[in-house]
Amino acid sequence: MGRTAVHPVLEDRPGKRACMLGNVAIARGAVEAGIQFFACYPGTPSSEVGDTFASVAKAADVTFEYSVNEKIAVEIAFAASLTGARTMCSMKHVGFNSANDPICVLPYVGVEGGMVIVAAGDPSLTTSTHEQDQRHFSRLAHYPIFDPATPRDALEMTKFAFAFSEQTRLPVIMRPTTRVCHSSGMVELGPLSTHRNDIKFTKNPQRYVPIPVNSRRMRKEVIDRYKLAERLLAESSFFPRTGHGRNGIIASGVAYAHAAQVIEDLGLKGDVTLQQVGAYPIPEAVLADFLSAIDSVLVVEELSPLVEESVSLFAFRQGRQVPVFGKHTGHFPLEFEYSLDQVEDAVRAYLRLGKRKTVSVTVPDLPARPPVLCPGCPHRTSYYLARRVFGKKTVYCNDIGCYTLGYGEPLHACDTLLCMGASISQASGIARMTGQRAVAYIGDSTFFHSGWPALANAVQANDEVTVIILDNYVAAMTGFQPSLTTGRQDPPGGAPEGGASLSIEEAVRGLGIKNVYSVDPFDEEATVDALEKAKQGCGVNVIVCQSPCVVNERRLRRSSDRATLEIDAERCNACSLCVRLLGCPGILIVDGEYVIDQDLCDGCDLCADVCQHDAIKKVEVETT
Repeated sequence: MGRTAVHPVLEDRPGKRACMLGNVAIARGAVEAGIQFFACYPGTPSSEVGDTFASVAKAADVTFEYSVNEKIAVEIAFAASLTGARTMCSMKHVGFNSANDPICVLPYVGVEGGMVIVAAGDPSLTTSTHEQDQRHFSRLAHYPIFDPATPRDALEMTKFAFAFSEQTRLPVIMRPTTRVCHSSGMVELGPLSTHRNDIKFTKNPQRYVPIPVNSRRMRKEVIDRYKLAERLLAESSFFPRTGHGRNGIIASGVAYAHAAQVIEDLGLKGDVTLQQVGAYPIPEAVLADFLSAIDSVLVVEELSPLVEESVSLFAFRQGRQVPVFGKHTGHFPLEFEYSLDQVEDAVRAYLRLGKRKTVSVTVPDLPARPPVLCPGCPHRTSYYLARRVFGKKTVYCNDIGCYTLGYGEPLHACDTLLCMGASISQASGIARMTGQRAVAYIGDSTFFHSGWPALANAVQANDEVTVIILDNYVAAMTGFQPSLTTGRQDPPGGAPEGGASLSIEEAVRGLGIKNVYSVDPFDEEATVDALEKAKQGCGVNVIVCQSPCVVNERRLRRSSDRATLEIDAERCNACSLCVRLLGCPGILIVDGEYVIDQDLCDGCDLCADVCQHDAIKKVEVETT
């Protein structure tokens, strides 16, 4: 009998070196610290933190949930902290905005058990609508913020953060960025904590109820606790300084890892003093020691020039004229993440080393490859049929998720996009001002996240809006996390024991909407009938298109009863209508002929419906 594999997050081998994904390292650090409660709403690049806990929570004795949205994840984790539990919640930077209401008041009230908020950043907008630098929350809302450069940093900072949070009574923010979240690196495992904080809620309204008379007192107290956080950070190991020389480089986050690599590659350790900024607020003692060792400094940080301005301001206060180079001097741009070459170019310019040798390579222009809906995706069918019924002139407002991939050719299913839940709000505003019916698309997870209040608002205004809820039973784009609908029990960490799946149709009817239609988008007749009724209707009406995510069905090894399709080369005249209308990646052109990839085809039959030459048929399977 072989040994059962132990998840790396639960491996009890102190001192062992292991290669870990940054997000997994965060989970490991929390387990080593004795975490007791975890909540999250998934969002790239943070998703693997929650997914890891979904897999290990039971074995690690951690209470776990996928929350309805980020705001609730923060609120429930904070409430758990008030019972003494060590808690964590995770989200991406965009979701962090959804939770800003409670986030800004938490430091006033203060925690009992240590609380860590993982707010993963996405410089370069790899999977996001905008860039954002959460480090501003250190000053804005008195948050200590940890800014890891590597998976090793991520583990050690997370482990440190819980006790630090309890000492200061401040919740803390862990801010890994995409390259830390999704890169693997070597970490050293520490002992798994056997200690668990005692769980007990002690009533103390003056502490826990921030009405003005209490909040004014809290406002003064939080300043003292923030100063304590700075003193404790000054004693930590997260501000290492290496090398020597009067030329200084100070760097934060993954940019520090790039700077360290450039210094090593160029053999500059004897010429450069390198200072890491691993957390905020930056202790004045750290800045004082660093500035005393250098004559000028290059600041390497992504997004906002926070470190750069802190260094300049501190030098000014000390009466020192230290040249500070960085974003304000044009050495780095304000936008996007940095590459290793970009950092090397800036270091060379700062040290006047001459330009980096480059090799000119001619690359042919390649066609654009935008992300597309998967073959057999039910959303493609919903978009195609809705556009067929509502036409080109209707305004289509979209939302965040897989269904955003309806943007552009050939589906043309997205005229506006803003944030989670905004499709319904935007459709309401456009319909109200133009007097024309607008269509809003939203997914099942997104509907419960923030679409429900927007729908209630549309109902009370009686807006001419058709809301099409695309329910594929799972949060597919962020990693197939469970939905509140019927797919909730499938992935690990689904509905809590004794919990129930929710019905979107019942929830919608509960808002007083009478015209609600639930259809399978692959049932063309029923779907078109529902769309026609909605188009001719008055006020708000809702169509719930229910069909499982085809990729998740394959992951769960559920066989489809639909036969795949093939193209009859003799009937096909290469009119390309199937491609121009649907954009399905399962339809290929091979040696000048249109063919269907049998490994990708899910048998959804939509291309056969579109074909005007009866050239697409189901594959006949020989039976014995």
